[in-house]
Amino acid sequence: MIRDLHHVPPSSESYESYRLEDEEGSFPFAFYDVMGTEEKAGVNTQDIISALKGHMKEGYKFISSAPLSESDFYYNRNPSLGDQMHCLVNVIAADKISLMSDEYIKKWKTIRETASSMGIPQVVFMTRADCECKITKENLQNIYKSKKIRDKIIQCSNLLGVPVNLIFPVVNYNKETNVNTDINCLMLDALRNIVPWANDYVKKCSNRQNSHQQSNYE
Repeated sequence: MIRDLHHVPPSSESYESYRLEDEEGSFPFAFYDVMGTEEKAGVNTQDIISALKGHMKEGYKFISSAPLSESDFYYNRNPSLGDQMHCLVNVIAADKISLMSDEYIKKWKTIRETASSMGIPQVVFMTRADCECKITKENLQNIYKSKKIRDKIIQCSNLLGVPVNLIFPVVNYNKETNVNTDINCLMLDALRNIVPWANDYVKKCSNRQNSHQQSNYE
């Protein structure tokens, strides 16, 4: 998951995993969070590609000017399928889309090309939808009725090359002190879509590996 560049200072960012769990334990998937890809001080494009391919170990601290090298302690020389990323999620604020620079878009295109060559599914979480649209802020259930949100999704699609049906508008917790069902439902709907896509990718890779192993034994 690539976080939006406008919310977190890049100087202390590191490659970390996050898991969801309930009383019975963790769910069978994890999120790996990296710093944003802003033009000057963001994560190095090659670092995201290394993470996609499973070469990056958890705990690696990002340095904008120097990507992970093969001699680094955190470089995984022989990544398994479990080490690789199974879905690429770009998190972008709806009210910042018009501010995306050509350099940012170029970085994202390079990352997407690598993900596409690997067959990795790619989606966008468009956060802060309530900051961009008044009727959505008044009632989050209006989010898919809003022309302004729809226009932002189309703008994001045109700039990044991601189909509109793979861009999910969501809302951040900000001043809320209690659980908000509408906020949770938007995120859960996005997750409900991307988890099967990631699972399908794993199945395809596993089938290819099994077929390759069988052909070697014949």
